Amino acid sequence: MKYLNYLVIFVVTGLVFTTSPVSAGDAFSDLFSQTKICFSHIAIVDGWETEVAVLNPTAKTVTGNFTFYDKSGNQLGGTVPQTLNPFGRYQVEVGASFAQLGDVQYMLFTSETYGLKGYSKFYKGGVRASIMASTPQTSGLFTKLDHEGWTGIAFVNTSSVAAMITLTAYSDAGEAKAIEVMSVKAGEKVVDVAKNIFAPQSISGASYVRFTSDQAVVGFFLNGSGDNSKLDGSKAL
Repeated sequence: MKYLNYLVIFVVTGLVFTTSPVSAGDAFSDLFSQTKICFSHIAIVDGWETEVAVLNPTAKTVTGNFTFYDKSGNQLGGTVPQTLNPFGRYQVEVGASFAQLGDVQYMLFTSETYGLKGYSKFYKGGVRASIMASTPQTSGLFTKLDHEGWTGIAFVNTSSVAAMITLTAYSDAGEAKAIEVMSVKAGEKVVDVAKNIFAPQSISGASYVRFTSDQAVVGFFLNGSGDNSKLDGSKAL
C-alpha cells in the first residue's frame, strides 16, 4: 500500500506555471472527429519517465501541436509543433525533452486529421505500463477491479465546463453493487483508488465499473499487484 499511496501522489501532484485552463472547444466534435487525442497519464517526476508516440495511419502529411497540462488543466509552456510523414511515427521521452515544464500530468495532440493513434508508456525500474491515447467519451467501462491488489481510476475533463460523472460498480452477474456521482472541473485530472471513490459503500463483490458523463471525458484505470511488482493500465473502453 506504500507504493499505492506513492503512485496516487505522483499522479495528482502538479506544478502550476500558467493560469489558463484547457478548453477543448466542442467536446462532442472532438469525440466524433478524433482530431484531438489525449495522452491521459504522464509521469516524469520521482524517477519516472514516460514515452509518448503518435502514429499517422493516413496517406497524407500531418501537422499538429502538442500541449502540456498540470492536474488542474493549466497549460505548461507553449505548444510544440510536430509534423508526421504519411504513415509516419513520432516518439519522444517527455521527461528528457520537456522536464523544464514541471510535473506534466497529461498531454494533447491536436491536428486537422482524423484517425491519428498514439500511446503513453510510463516506467520506473522494472515497473511499467502503457495506456492508449484516446478521444473524449460520454460513457465507458473500466473492465476489471483488482481485489487481490488495487485499482486506480482517473478522469481527464478536456471540455470547457465541469463534468458530472456517474460511476456504477457491477458484479459478474450484472448486479449494481455501488453508485457514486463525482464532479470534475474543466481541464482537471482526478484520480483515486476505486474503493475510496465508492466509500463508504463496499465494492468487494464488484468486478468492473461503468461510467456515464454529461460531458465527454477521457478515462483510464490502473491495476497494481499487492506486492507492487506489477502494474498495468488501460483507457476506458
